[in-house]
Amino acid sequence: MWQKSHLKHSDTSPSEIAAERRALKKAPSLRFRFILAGVLVIGVIASLAINLVFDSSRKLADLSYDRLLRSALLQMDENVGLIRNEISIDIPWSAFATLAQADEDRVFYKVESLEQGFITGYQDLNSTPPKSPVLDEMQFYNQEYSGEMVRFAWLERRLTEPDTAQTVRIVLGQTRLSREAMASAVTQRAIEVVVLVALVAIALIVIGSHMVLRPLHRLERALEERPHGDLTPIDINTPKETHHLKVAINHFMARLQVNLEQLENYTADAAHQLRTPLASLRALAENARDNISNDTVSKDAVSPEKQNLALENIVIQCDALSQTVTLLLNQAVVSHRLQTQRLAPTNLLEPINASCREQAVTALHQGIKLSLDCELKEARVLGDAFAIQQMMQNLIENAVRYSGLGVEHATEVVVKVMAFDAFYRIQVIDYGDGIPDAEKQRVFERFYRGRYDIAGSGVGLAMVKDIVDHHRASIVILDTQPKGTTFQVDIAKIAFSRKPV
Repeated sequence: MWQKSHLKHSDTSPSEIAAERRALKKAPSLRFRFILAGVLVIGVIASLAINLVFDSSRKLADLSYDRLLRSALLQMDENVGLIRNEISIDIPWSAFATLAQADEDRVFYKVESLEQGFITGYQDLNSTPPKSPVLDEMQFYNQEYSGEMVRFAWLERRLTEPDTAQTVRIVLGQTRLSREAMASAVTQRAIEVVVLVALVAIALIVIGSHMVLRPLHRLERALEERPHGDLTPIDINTPKETHHLKVAINHFMARLQVNLEQLENYTADAAHQLRTPLASLRALAENARDNISNDTVSKDAVSPEKQNLALENIVIQCDALSQTVTLLLNQAVVSHRLQTQRLAPTNLLEPINASCREQAVTALHQGIKLSLDCELKEARVLGDAFAIQQMMQNLIENAVRYSGLGVEHATEVVVKVMAFDAFYRIQVIDYGDGIPDAEKQRVFERFYRGRYDIAGSGVGLAMVKDIVDHHRASIVILDTQPKGTTFQVDIAKIAFSRKPV
């Protein structure tokens, strides 16, 4: 399937195709594993079946020929009697005729009395059953005699007369050639059937492997036939076994779509943020060049005040450009960390203290006193310290920027940290002009700026909202009394997973 996809995409080089072919050869085959597992299972089942058939065939052969052996032994027993207190036997021809049905086997017998001793048959036939002898109970067993394995029938009973009683023992044996031949024939036939069934089962497994893997090929085709950039969810019907795979692919594409959107937003942010200071810097440089050119044409010396003013404006724009680049880099780092780093136990006070220290000097240069009001020694939350620090820096920088604009008492920004039962509350309080109610919901929009007479990028509070949402926290904008704005963030303690209210 991957070869077809490469034929469709002309941007695939021959070296990439060759590398993918080599990787495909080294990759394990799911279909081969499925077939191999099926063959192993069938092999084990076939082996057990053959062993079972082999034992059953031997028992069946013994059962069949034991009936002949029993019949012959009973015929011999019927002709045993007492004549003048002595045991006599006239072995009937029919007894041996019964055993003659197994024409390849030899027959051995012995008749003896416990009182008189040997009566007739093979005198050296000293065979005893493995179980304890029981009168009038016939026993069958295998035992070696005359260099061959023989199947014996054993019977012992008492003969009684009015004036005497004796015990007679009859042992009748037959070699196992016919039995083994019968068992082999049955086993061979059964093996043929088992092998045939196993081959059919293996063929069905091979065919079934194509059907089982067909949903995976459908998913593969659905992905390969998509145009570039199509990350919409897969909506084809799949079996339960591949449903979770489809869901995982859809979730992965959803995350990839989010990452692409964030990359597009970041690119747009970078273009938007860099365009303005670069344009201003170019305008200032051109203005300085034009002033110098005009003064040179008029043969008037360029005044140091004009030079200093032009250079000062250029330096200011360079600083603004540097701040913009730093903000974009921080935004990229935060976005990457939010996508790749897991939240970990963090002391909330450490990034807050670091942010206050970094912004304190900047606030003093603008005549603003930055203070931290916190009586806690530790505040454990599940979060990312770097992201929280960037959040606090943006909130503090925003509060400092909009403080003290024409208001005499707006010379302070206060950062408060308080503890509640299930969450910690962070407040960044300023005493500036405040934010109108109509704009409170829009300040977190990207590129939105309430006032364009104050320097700013319009993305700081948007990044704050992303960080708050990633930490499953909440942020609200309140009015400071008597005037100003308070940004309030509630973040859950590490022991609580639910969002604080």
